[in-house]
Amino acid sequence: MANQMYFEDVEIGMELTPIPKPVTTRKLVKYSGSSRDFNEIHYDQESTAKTMWGNVIVQGMLKAGCLAHLATDFMGTEGFIHKLGCTYRAPDFVNQTFTVHGRVVSKDETPDGLLVACDAWVTNPEGQTTTPGQFTVALPSRDGRTASYPDQPPIPHDRSGTIKGERLRLGDPEVWKSHIGEWWTPWISQVERPWITAFADAIGDPNPIFREADYASNTIHGGIVAPPTFVEAMDADWRVFELEFEEELAALRSKPRSGGGGGGGDGFCDYNFYADIHPGDTMSGYTRWTEPYEKTGRAGRLVFTTRESVIENQHGQVVSTAKRATVSVYPK
Repeated sequence: MANQMYFEDVEIGMELTPIPKPVTTRKLVKYSGSSRDFNEIHYDQESTAKTMWGNVIVQGMLKAGCLAHLATDFMGTEGFIHKLGCTYRAPDFVNQTFTVHGRVVSKDETPDGLLVACDAWVTNPEGQTTTPGQFTVALPSRDGRTASYPDQPPIPHDRSGTIKGERLRLGDPEVWKSHIGEWWTPWISQVERPWITAFADAIGDPNPIFREADYASNTIHGGIVAPPTFVEAMDADWRVFELEFEEELAALRSKPRSGGGGGGGDGFCDYNFYADIHPGDTMSGYTRWTEPYEKTGRAGRLVFTTRESVIENQHGQVVSTAKRATVSVYPK
């Protein structure tokens, strides 16, 4: 890690130190385990041969985690990440090295702190940008002002939802669309230190704040914390759903689209962060469908299925909010 970055040291246009990320099957399997994303397209060549890509592809959220690695390296142990988002425009593949880049685009003194916004992006070995994104961090100042998270947001989520949201996707599309805006049955995840460490290892982030208690206790965070995109790994309902309906999902993923071939995956993710996640925390998640939409891309018709989530800890604090989309590709 670099030395602590202070607000006064930042200049607009500053280039962040790029981070190369070699991708092996082992790395993808490690991420599958720590994130509980067991889609075979991310590690099994036989399964991917039937898809439009014809090769094992990197998890979209692994790339988001690598963008977060760039952000946490930049802000140092005395900073806080406020926002992170990215769009998945093209896949990255196994046995290649992608690189994470960043550039400062603004810096402002705000009621939420001394904020620095950066563009960030992933490039493949050919130099193509596959995953453009952005993040905002709060930094300390050399005059003694400390960084912090933004104030808790007023979010009217329903803690008693009963909709099995992901399960509806296996049925009639008109049925799940009729439940847009309704909160799903909440999920609960218990966070332990080995899980945090395994997740940090899987995204290739050696930051000691994710694994060394003595080191982390001497930072503004007060102890070991989880990497920012760890919030995605805790969505237990979706992971259990994948295991319970493994055969149905496999058939759905391999089903040819109109025009031959077909596929899809992650569309985008946008996160806002309001508190750290520590070992021993009990997290609860609340999700609901939002309006789907379509676009026309180079690959054909793109159908985006969107949802928003709220995650809070055992103290009732909102830890993060998220908007995410998966995309189905219907080739021309």
